[in-house]
Amino acid sequence: TIAGILAGRNREFSGSVTVNGTALEEISEEALMKNVTLIRHNSYLFKGTVEENLRMAKPDATREELEYVLEKVNLLAFLKEQDGLQTVLLEKGGNFSGGQRQRLALARALLFDTPIYIFDEATSNIDMESEEMIMNVIRELSKTKMILFISHRLSNVVDSDCIYMMKDGIVAEEGTHEHLMRKKGAYQHLFDKQKELESYAANMSWNESLKKKVV
Repeated sequence: TIAGILAGRNREFSGSVTVNGTALEEISEEALMKNVTLIRHNSYLFKGTVEENLRMAKPDATREELEYVLEKVNLLAFLKEQDGLQTVLLEKGGNFSGGQRQRLALARALLFDTPIYIFDEATSNIDMESEEMIMNVIRELSKTKMILFISHRLSNVVDSDCIYMMKDGIVAEEGTHEHLMRKKGAYQHLFDKQKELESYAANMSWNESLKKKVV
C-alpha cells in the first residue's frame, strides 16, 4: 500500500504524505514517473522481444546500454545462447523462469535510471541464485540512488540505513538493524524466528542430500 502511494498508483488515501516538503497530491503523475521507479515481485513483461521490453524504459538506448544492463543482472550470457536482444517473450514472460523474468524487469528499471527506486517484495518467489544476484544489484544501486526496499525476509534488510518495522498498519519500530536488535522488540523477535526457520530448512535440505548420497 505504501509503495503504491509513493509511486502515485494509489491516490485515494487519508492523512498527509510529503516528498521533500511537498504534498504528494500536488506532485503530478508525470513528475513522479520521472523520479520514482517501482519494481514489484510480479513486474509485467509484454509479449514481444527482449529489446522491445527494454526500450519501454529508454526508447533511444544504444545497443551497448541494453547489453550493459543485461550484463548487470546476469542475463546477457543466457540471451546470447538464444536470439540475443531479439529473443522472443511470451505474454507476461511465460517462457522465462521466475528469476529470469524478475532480472529482466530489473534490467528495464536500471535503464530507466530514476533517483528513487521502490522494490516491493522484488525478491520473493524466485530462486536463491537470482535473489542474491538481485540483492547485489540493489546494494550497488543504493550507493547512488535512494532505495525503499520492502521485504518480509529480514535478512535482506540488515544493511539498510534505516529500517521501519510495520505492525498492525503502523510503523511500530525504526532504526538500524543493530539498534532494533538491541531493543528486543517485534523486529528482534521476528528476525530471530526467521533465522531459526531458515537454519532448520537448510539442515533439512542438507540431510536429504546426504541420504541420497548414501543410498
